Amino acid sequence: MVCSVCGQPLEVHPGAALFPCRRCGLAFEAVDDRLVRVQPQTAAITTELAVPAEVRFLAVWRFLASVEVSAKQCTSASPPGAAWDQVRRAAAPEPPFLYVPAFSVSRVTVHQIGLGLVQAQPLLELTAGIPPEWPAKPRLVGPEKGETWAIDPGFGAVSPVLLGRTDAETVAHFVYLALESRVTPELRSIDYDLSLTGAELVLLPAVYDTRHVRDSNWRLLLREFDGLVA
Repeated sequence: MVCSVCGQPLEVHPGAALFPCRRCGLAFEAVDDRLVRVQPQTAAITTELAVPAEVRFLAVWRFLASVEVSAKQCTSASPPGAAWDQVRRAAAPEPPFLYVPAFSVSRVTVHQIGLGLVQAQPLLELTAGIPPEWPAKPRLVGPEKGETWAIDPGFGAVSPVLLGRTDAETVAHFVYLALESRVTPELRSIDYDLSLTGAELVLLPAVYDTRHVRDSNWRLLLREFDGLVA
């Protein structure tokens, strides 16, 4: 497979759904026996905390989302759409986004990173294209000054994209239901309609370390997540 723009062979990662061209900063997805071009966007580092030397970029799909909840069974007396109303207020005056991690298919990672992004609605500073890659092999890091050993995630500066757009739209329901389960007391059932538009593939800056508060071991280098790190 080669890039339709420059003719350079595309990079292939085991299990990947999209294939990047490092020269053009594009990615390509196989759809109906043809390659469809995708323009990734790279988010700038906005954290006000110290930034470790080895920064990675995690692929997520970002959708403009609209949710209508007609009914749900739970112990809360709040309106059916209260959970999504909180997200809309967090995003205001902009429309809300729903985020689907595409760099992992781990339930814990998709749940925690996806839910955290949806609730935070970060203000991203985006630049078109894929950031430069540098060699990084799977390895153990630490311990230094009492640090614990951490397993390297197994990829270089830019994560593989394991979910194409169609699969991400399906997983978006899982992320939304994770939101409802967290904020709705004793949720037993829900009848909702989720509409997704404006899909973007976004690369978020992050570092991997088992000391960080999330079980997924990722710290997002965005100011909205600074409060999660001691």
